[in-house]
Amino acid sequence: MKNLKGKHIHIIGIGGTGMSAIALVLHELGVNVTGSDRSNSISVSQLEKNGIYVKIGHSAENVKDADIVVYSSAIAEENPELIEARRMGIPAQKRMEFLDSILSEREVIAISGTHGKTTTTSMTAWILKSLQMQPGFIIGSTPKNIGKNAEAGKGNLFVIEADEYDRMFLGLHPAIAVVTKIEHDHPDCYPTESQYLSVFSEFLANTRENGIILLNSDDPKQASLSEKVNSLVKIYTFGIEKASDFQAEKCEITENGCYRFVFSDNLQKKQTIIQLSIAGKHNVYNALAALSICSLKGLNLDDAADALKNFQGIERRFETIAEWNGIKVIDDYAHHPTEIKATLTAARDAFPHRRIWALWQPHTYSRTKSLLNEFCDSFDLADVLFVTNIYASREKQTDFGFEDLKTALKQKYPKAFFADTNEMAVELLRQQLRPDDVVVTLSAGDANQFGPAAIHRMIDDMKTDFNAKYSNTIQHNMPLSQFSRALCGGPAKEIITANSIEELIEIIKFYQINHDPYKVFGGLTNVLFSDNGFDGTVILNHSAKIAIYPQGDSAVVIADSGLPLISVVKTCAETGLEGFEWAYGIPGTLGGAVYGNAGAFGHETKELVKTITLLKEDTEVIEIPNEKMGFGYRSSILKDKLMRGTVLRVAMELNYGDPLVIKEKMDQIIAKRRVVHPEGKGSLGSVFKNPAGFYAGKLIEECGLKGKTIGRVHISEAHGNTIITEPGAKSADYVALMQLMQKEVKERFGIDLIPEIEVLP
Repeated sequence: MKNLKGKHIHIIGIGGTGMSAIALVLHELGVNVTGSDRSNSISVSQLEKNGIYVKIGHSAENVKDADIVVYSSAIAEENPELIEARRMGIPAQKRMEFLDSILSEREVIAISGTHGKTTTTSMTAWILKSLQMQPGFIIGSTPKNIGKNAEAGKGNLFVIEADEYDRMFLGLHPAIAVVTKIEHDHPDCYPTESQYLSVFSEFLANTRENGIILLNSDDPKQASLSEKVNSLVKIYTFGIEKASDFQAEKCEITENGCYRFVFSDNLQKKQTIIQLSIAGKHNVYNALAALSICSLKGLNLDDAADALKNFQGIERRFETIAEWNGIKVIDDYAHHPTEIKATLTAARDAFPHRRIWALWQPHTYSRTKSLLNEFCDSFDLADVLFVTNIYASREKQTDFGFEDLKTALKQKYPKAFFADTNEMAVELLRQQLRPDDVVVTLSAGDANQFGPAAIHRMIDDMKTDFNAKYSNTIQHNMPLSQFSRALCGGPAKEIITANSIEELIEIIKFYQINHDPYKVFGGLTNVLFSDNGFDGTVILNHSAKIAIYPQGDSAVVIADSGLPLISVVKTCAETGLEGFEWAYGIPGTLGGAVYGNAGAFGHETKELVKTITLLKEDTEVIEIPNEKMGFGYRSSILKDKLMRGTVLRVAMELNYGDPLVIKEKMDQIIAKRRVVHPEGKGSLGSVFKNPAGFYAGKLIEECGLKGKTIGRVHISEAHGNTIITEPGAKSADYVALMQLMQKEVKERFGIDLIPEIEVLP
């Protein structure tokens, strides 16, 4: 690199994955890099963010002042920049020729193969970085853990994905050459398998003297690759099935759908347990190769295993790119029959009980035609085959096209879907996808856009239907002070009312599916919103059905959670049922009473509850018996977040009693409440839980805090554990008063007061 520092290097086709990677490495090393490409792209934008000037469009003027011009295989000889460079005598080199000048002073680890080279390169780079080796690297995609596909690195090691297309990797002279797995590919460059295998032999023959070659012992096609290799080069093997220098043993799928295995380093006689975090048996091979490299470099294998456990994969390799309503869209670059089989196997391992779509976009006419029979046998593990038109890439159609492919595939997969256009593909997905489907996009082109686009349309459809049904009940930017018993709180983004359990379920599912923030409340009687409000949707549960089923001397009461508690008590009393009188006058709903195990006068909600019906956060409806509710003092498993969800219905059991006695008790209780909670004023009831052995109100009163006022908020004169608010009160003043009460009680009695109300930011 000494001779390149400070030079101006212009790259034609700089937006390509390989060329953009080279540009980033050069830029990091102090080279003045410019480039051009026919169109804008994510890669181009990333280059510009890193300070590299990119010209959109090709022009002879772009190469002026360049010391060296580098161009990709996609650049035609008639490109005006290439013509101008040669006219001016500027050295013009293909990537293959240029790579060695970049890497001549580094110890190069070159990873090649038809399948697995991108992931293996990424794994190796990640492990080396994790072990503080500061490697340089160039990768054909972006590892999620690293966030970029190229880095110059400060260490001696340089890891590079060795691409065989157009003989690109023959520009490398690696210290360690790796072959993952090879099968005939790129028929536009290598018409026959023998030609394809021959170029890998040439690649291995370029290994530096005293270098290392690492081969896959389970791949029969690699047996003859090292015939031309220098005798001073050492050859090692890795594998699963055959005895190897480095071997994976005891392979098993774990609960997360990923593999665990024992890495046996038979050179060092050491075994290490490896847990992967990416799915697929093919990734066991990729991990084997990466770990073998680490062993050959004398690195700590336990540390390497820890790093590999945290490896999260790479872009476009079994990458989840969209999820909605139980539908998962996974993008994978698989464009060869073997890769397709491996990816679908990984999907079946990870999602054994779900319907799997193989969304295949064939890549290039030549590959599709040459490997047609193999492709037709690749989709057996999919439940649904969906084929889009052929992605031409660099080719033009000749004697084979999409109709020929359809004819061949329909013989084996008569129920397959076909889409001639991108628009048709998106629309078919929108119509056919259902919850729990897994769409695996198998594409080296643009088909990874189809699944997300279909989901966006489904979301739009759902929102249109939802808004049409509930538009009259949705209020926007309404102050929560108008709904809260505290008479304070800023605006909510939306407030929507559910008037039945069915509506409540539908509304909650809508916001859950769309990942929109929401909170469900009944009467907003035990919650304090901030003055900033809530940047989401407040769902008001006004469901109000109640039914009573006599059973001899008792009755079972089944009531909707949105019923005001006072209504439930009245209905029970009118029917002659006793035992709920203590709750008369408690503000809020039945659901809220269950949520916080509301109580008064020595009684609690838990005494009456038989079961509750709960809508879990995953939208499953379950029934929970009393003994599983974890009821405690002003708490339950719901309030303690041990079980997340929304109470739908409550089943209670009450005994029959004397209606006159019941009414008398209720009159006495409501009279007591009106003293503490005057009508026309705001109140959330008891502010703090009673500490063990004490009454919170008494402690507060003994601190002399009765009547204490901040703004339009004051402590009740009738009860020390009650805060009264006036219209126009501020939540900040309410909180300040709460903090004062906690501070005074702590200083005087050494007791921490725990809020009974919920204060929301």
